[in-house]
Amino acid sequence: MTDDPIHGKRFAFLGAGIIAGVFIERLLRAQVTEPENILAADIDQPKLDQLRQRFGVKTSRTNRDAADFGDFIFLAVPPGTVKAVLSESCVMVRPDQIVISLAAAVPVWVIESVLCKAVPVVRVIPNTPSLIGAGVNPYVLGKHVSTDQAAIIKNLLSIFGSAIRIEEKDMNAATALTAVGPTYIFPVLRALASAAEAKGIQHGQALALAADLVAGAARLVRETGREPEELKLMIGTRTLNEEQAVVLFTAAFTQAFENISASERKLTS
Repeated sequence: MTDDPIHGKRFAFLGAGIIAGVFIERLLRAQVTEPENILAADIDQPKLDQLRQRFGVKTSRTNRDAADFGDFIFLAVPPGTVKAVLSESCVMVRPDQIVISLAAAVPVWVIESVLCKAVPVVRVIPNTPSLIGAGVNPYVLGKHVSTDQAAIIKNLLSIFGSAIRIEEKDMNAATALTAVGPTYIFPVLRALASAAEAKGIQHGQALALAADLVAGAARLVRETGREPEELKLMIGTRTLNEEQAVVLFTAAFTQAFENISASERKLTS
């Protein structure tokens, strides 16, 4: 194993949708590799054209080309197509490659069962702040991942933000929390910024203030290790109906969890 097992390696993406674009952009922004070391495959030519024009990466309409190309193979296709894509590509996948699935609701064992050989598999559920290296990306390691490969994977995922290894049984709950989570927060930011605008603050300033207060509150929890219930007592004025907020966010999380779990049952039945 080299001193730097990531920089200069080749990255393949099976699928050229939004999440593939997020990961490609982050790899290039972080100067992990060059565009010529990235290849995206998809049957949708306009998506491929867009990635090539934005980032200068290689493209192909054949999944086998991508499977043969990458040291790391990112599976970035819709969950319902995972088995078909892997079945088409598995003959080209080698045991010295690492398959990284970004597909929601598809357990590691399903991926391993479709592959033709003992290949290291990682299941990652990313969230969109990965674009700026501030993602929260829980992951699960497959049974063929070695100790050395586990360290490489941790290092690679850290480029996209916080990488937290969890058990497979906890992935649906983690997905409902982290992957869907930005959709819980963005409306809060919009509401607070809009309220401030209505009182005369310029839009850009209002949005910056709202975004920074959310980031600061989160950092306060992380760095002090104190519970939110304790920290809120540091503020004398509290006007939020907390019971309604708890009901609202709990319902949103629960619905996301149920939807993801239902998708997993359908895909694994």
